[in-house]
Amino acid sequence: MHIEFDGPTSGAHASTLSQVIEALLERIQARDTDLDLSSLSRIIVTDDLAATEHKFGLASAQAEHLSRIASDEGGLALLFDGPKLWQILSGDGTEIARLIHHLHKDCWRLHDARESIPAPPESPLARTLAPIVGAMWQEYRINRRSAWSVPADADLLLNHLAALLKALPEGMQEEITLYFADQDLDSLFAKSMGRIAHLMQALAHVQGYLDGLGQPLSAISAEMHELVSHSFISPIWHTTAQHLAAGHTLPPGEMADTPLRRDVQTLFSLFGLQVQETEDGSDIWVDVAPLQKPGTVH
Repeated sequence: MHIEFDGPTSGAHASTLSQVIEALLERIQARDTDLDLSSLSRIIVTDDLAATEHKFGLASAQAEHLSRIASDEGGLALLFDGPKLWQILSGDGTEIARLIHHLHKDCWRLHDARESIPAPPESPLARTLAPIVGAMWQEYRINRRSAWSVPADADLLLNHLAALLKALPEGMQEEITLYFADQDLDSLFAKSMGRIAHLMQALAHVQGYLDGLGQPLSAISAEMHELVSHSFISPIWHTTAQHLAAGHTLPPGEMADTPLRRDVQTLFSLFGLQVQETEDGSDIWVDVAPLQKPGTVH
């Protein structure tokens, strides 16, 4: 394993950081025997992560982060923020547990990056919803495989999902109300796509952990189970979970994607948006119905 250090802080702790990174990777690969890190060309621990990202041609991240994956001369480089990494290692066991899980998920991202990108779907509806479906598969597959290292205090994104379930009905109602005032269908569809993509990605994120842990939602959080059961998403919660569990071992393509795409269409319809292909299959159309509170839909 080739590990480089850039900067005085990272360089000063190079020996310790190297030993820790190598030990953690060895532990992860010993547990996940099908994990393939052959695409990882090197690990760079740097004092200035933003500058290193720029050097590798990565756009600046919007939020604080510990690591990034970058293309590196035919392979992939894993870039670490050296000062943050050292701070974590100087912390308590809780911080170390989070680091292990973070690295575990990065390993599976490196593994998945080896796969060739499938050809774009042929139908306009499939192409339109492909970013949502692709994000769902990425979240689900990585979390399912890395669930064994999840820290004991992790909330599995349940609080975030709960906030989305509470906020989305009102937000969608506002967007549809604006549509009936200004008739701007493109704006309505774009904003609705963003909201629904966010929700479905969070759903897949949570479900990946649940299936990886082998636990139903009710066993993890009775309160969250109750919220989901009485929310607008209840009609698709179990079917989407089944589609994720059944399709995650399939190669990328229509066989895996079609059931999830139908789930996304169903969620649109729960908010009064019927998303369909035109009769000749050349485009998609969106039919907007007056919104009824989806919290009453079951």
